[in-house]
Amino acid sequence: MIQTGEHLRQAREAMGWSPADLARALRFGENHGGSRILEMESGKRQITGPVSVAVEALLRGFVPEGFTPPPR
Repeated sequence: MIQTGEHLRQAREAMGWSPADLARALRFGENHGGSRILEMESGKRQITGPVSVAVEALLRGFVPEGFTPPPR
């Protein structure tokens, strides 16, 4: 379960994605999405339940419509 910033960072890195990649997959705003991910990873912003569930789904191979995962 994604509960801490460290969990989120580990999940993102396991997928080989940048903070901006994860922000795009979660459909965060393009201007500040990557910084929001970094804030969650550092503990400055809370990781919400929906973000946790979505990241867990991404780890299991779910790909949102309109999102192309970056090459590994």
